Amino acid sequence: MDFDISTLLTGENMLDPITYQYFHQLIDNRTIVFNDFIGSDIVEKIYLPLRDFEKDDSVWPVTMIINSCGGSVSDGFFLAHYISQYSKKLNIIVTGNACSMATVILAAGGKNKNVTRYCYPSSYSLIHDGFIAFEPQESKTAQDIMNFNDKVDKDIRQFFLDNTNITAEEYDANTRKQWFLSADDMIKYNLVDKIIGVNDNGD
Repeated sequence: MDFDISTLLTGENMLDPITYQYFHQLIDNRTIVFNDFIGSDIVEKIYLPLRDFEKDDSVWPVTMIINSCGGSVSDGFFLAHYISQYSKKLNIIVTGNACSMATVILAAGGKNKNVTRYCYPSSYSLIHDGFIAFEPQESKTAQDIMNFNDKVDKDIRQFFLDNTNITAEEYDANTRKQWFLSADDMIKYNLVDKIIGVNDNGD
């Protein structure tokens, strides 16, 4: 692969040797662990390994394990669009939760036949309106930010409508609150394909 994991031993976000060895073993097993807040480091930790797995000549599927409460809208949305077009077999497993922007990433596999999404019976997701935090500004600047935030909300809404079984009426009725979805709900709305130990047929 083009991605050199040794770069994680240098720089501001450097890993200690034990953690480095752990990540090296994950890469060898074509596994990525997404167990954190979504931020700009998603490029190095998630996107680059996914991209390099996609480019290599292996026929083995890639596994991405998700346990995230969400985070940055721009970083999460970028990854969601990438996964929606992923060209190799990708298994996504939700352990504890995939909430907020992590739910958007989970939805990304809904129309991609290369992606299979799993969760556990106790897993859950959360969908809600997003927002971009900002410091108090003069009124014109604040209005610009609010207008942009409205556009982002509409883009995320459309992404869910395009990639899940959620209807416009259901989305609009539920996202003004904290809309929690159980494992069964995630199956119903096409956020996951199989519940491990329930309908995964031992896969």
